[in-house]
Amino acid sequence: MHRSVKTRSNMISLFLSGAGLALAGGLLWTIATSMVPTKEDLRLLSGQTPEPPRLTRLFSPLMPAYARTELLQENDPGLVSVAVDNFDDIPLGGFPAAWKAWRGDDDLARNLYSIQEEDGNRYLRAEDDGTSIIIRKSMEEWNSREYPILSWRWRARVLPEDGDERIGSKNDSAVAVYVVLDQNFFRIPKTLKYVWSTTLPIGTRHRRDGIGRPNVIVLQSGAEKVGQWVTESVNVYEDFVRTFGKAPPKSSVGIGVLTDGNATHTDSQGDYDDFVIHLR
Repeated sequence: MHRSVKTRSNMISLFLSGAGLALAGGLLWTIATSMVPTKEDLRLLSGQTPEPPRLTRLFSPLMPAYARTELLQENDPGLVSVAVDNFDDIPLGGFPAAWKAWRGDDDLARNLYSIQEEDGNRYLRAEDDGTSIIIRKSMEEWNSREYPILSWRWRARVLPEDGDERIGSKNDSAVAVYVVLDQNFFRIPKTLKYVWSTTLPIGTRHRRDGIGRPNVIVLQSGAEKVGQWVTESVNVYEDFVRTFGKAPPKSSVGIGVLTDGNATHTDSQGDYDDFVIHLR
């Protein structure tokens, strides 16, 4: 009887040890792959040293992810629209402090994005020099179930030559808006990426293979409207459900923008303005 109990105990310990090793291996693999930047995240300049990834960012979901539970509608039940950013209060030539580089360097981002003025209106101008850095604004209090509509204005000034968001070697866009309403346990974002494509038809939806790749949705295409401001309005809640098969959480991650020409090694320029979220 004693030998039988001991044998079962040894078998359970062996099983748990094997499962633990497998789990640890999977954890390390996921962390390692999530820390490798893609070309569209960051392209280092000559002689530049990449910053080591910070593990605390990956493990922060182990703590309460959304410490603030206030909803926009609770703050003002009559609120129909909420301005995210119109860049009007930022000094001319400056950089919007509320926006941070994603897997990049804030100082390098300031070389790519700056506040400009036209007819008395200030807006965010982007000119990629091959560095290709996404800048994003945190929006944890945004409940897309209540405020599902995101609108903004953008303008493509120079389209990257032969840009095609389906192909890694051509994955460039004159203007692109990222929406992140959720992320997994390891903070790998579930991303919608709205683009003005050089070549892909309006309505194209595509996601390239790879961990953390964005889901591309083409809103504008080609050179017909280049140089013109275009207003967009999208239902990010519906796009998220269609893409990921479930509703997003009540608290979001944020939005981002990217103008890049690093894959095609061509010029890419665009402008952004008037980000607003709206009720249904």
